[in-house]
Amino acid sequence: MDNTCFMIYIVTGSTGFVGNNVVKKLEASGQKVIAFAQSGEKAAKALGNTEAKLLFGNIKRPENIERLFDECYGEKNVCFIHTASVVYLGRNRKKLAQMREINIKCTKNIIEACLEHKCRLLYVSSVHAIKENPKREVITETENFDPKKVVGHYAKTKAEASRLIMEAVKERGLDAVIVHPSGIIGINDYSDTHLTQMVADYRSGRIPACTGGGYDFVDVRDVADGIIAAAAKGKAGDCFLLTNKFYSARELFNILYELGAGKKVRLKLPLWMAYMGLPFLGVYFKLRNRRPLYTAYSLYTLKSNGNFSHEKATRELGYNPRSLRESIQDMLEEN
Repeated sequence: MDNTCFMIYIVTGSTGFVGNNVVKKLEASGQKVIAFAQSGEKAAKALGNTEAKLLFGNIKRPENIERLFDECYGEKNVCFIHTASVVYLGRNRKKLAQMREINIKCTKNIIEACLEHKCRLLYVSSVHAIKENPKREVITETENFDPKKVVGHYAKTKAEASRLIMEAVKERGLDAVIVHPSGIIGINDYSDTHLTQMVADYRSGRIPACTGGGYDFVDVRDVADGIIAAAAKGKAGDCFLLTNKFYSARELFNILYELGAGKKVRLKLPLWMAYMGLPFLGVYFKLRNRRPLYTAYSLYTLKSNGNFSHEKATRELGYNPRSLRESIQDMLEEN
């Protein structure tokens, strides 16, 4: 499938970290885009003088999803890129329920809309939706998603949504492709995601120590390119890991130091010690009305298996992620 066959792209989460980069990439290649967002203020900040058709509303309402198709004026060659998602790593029941509603229920509604309008769905899932292999065995694509076999509420919602999509592909003929990014980093982050906050904290001298472990960090621009390529070239039911390579936490902070972002972090805490300090860190950040850099889940991620393979995406999509050094350099120059 070639991306020239799509006359219109619908993008949810268009003001989010991934979404705004996807919209900008599509616009740069001359594609028509309908961008869905909740906030006009955030759209002005994230998308600037966009030429995309902007629609505002609450994605939880099916009638708003239908409005997106109304803007296609009967065009049949539509690709629906669903990037909208809630990432919440805490324990507040109300926020967990909201995350489930957005990540699962809204995805169900989008599946139904794409089936009705016979359009392609590109779903942005997460590597966290895939069961972790033991002993750093390489993790590759799967067609089977089980919320019970992944760790954390966010991961379970992404696994459930991915499962629903694969069921609709196999049982109802949905034309859908799923991509699984790893830890996303890079420019144009107007949502202040975890890794963007980490870079800002380092520059401000607020990181006195690093921990053990590490993860797979990938540039948001490479993820956006992979999403667009997967929409164009993937077959119904395809899944693609949009990852990069494993970097230790020490390597990440060394890159920041070498690029002149701040003082060298010399103290390294073992993960068990970082876990012991979580209650105190929680109080510290709460008193300062700031989001904690380290949480139980982020520490779990650092010790989990981050050995992912993007070989399939490279082979079939021409996916070629840049180095973490280049990503960080561009982030530092942006701010």
